[in-house]
Amino acid sequence: MCNLWEQFQDTGSTERKPGQGRPRATTATEDRYLAIIARRNRGATASQLSRDLYAATGTRVSRVTVSKRLHETGLFARRPAVCVPLTSTNRRVRLAWCREHRDWSMDQWATVLFTDESRFSLNTILALRSYGENQRSATYPPMSAKSTIMAEGV
Repeated sequence: MCNLWEQFQDTGSTERKPGQGRPRATTATEDRYLAIIARRNRGATASQLSRDLYAATGTRVSRVTVSKRLHETGLFARRPAVCVPLTSTNRRVRLAWCREHRDWSMDQWATVLFTDESRFSLNTILALRSYGENQRSATYPPMSAKSTIMAEGV
């Protein structure tokens, strides 16, 4: 506090002097270039963007630096949606199931409960996202979803 008061008396301000600290690895132009190539290729990783920047400008930066620069421009990493890849056998079985059940009445469909085999609690996931916690470290309640039985590989 004493140093800040002395600086204020000497300079009339408590702001840092320009040029203090480690110089930035990238220029403002390179930062804009990173943002542009990240927007063009949304699936590119920070390592790929780092290689692209080096190929274009000759500036070598780490993936962490690339990630920080993208955060400064408002671009954040997104987790891709995880889905089960369907094999041709799965597609055939699903299509056959659909054809068998396409003429069902509303009463017949009323007895069906559609579920999947994922065990999750929507409330827990929403709470994690709102607090910004890592989902891998979360503990889920043991009975957050009912177990299901998969029939005919559908």
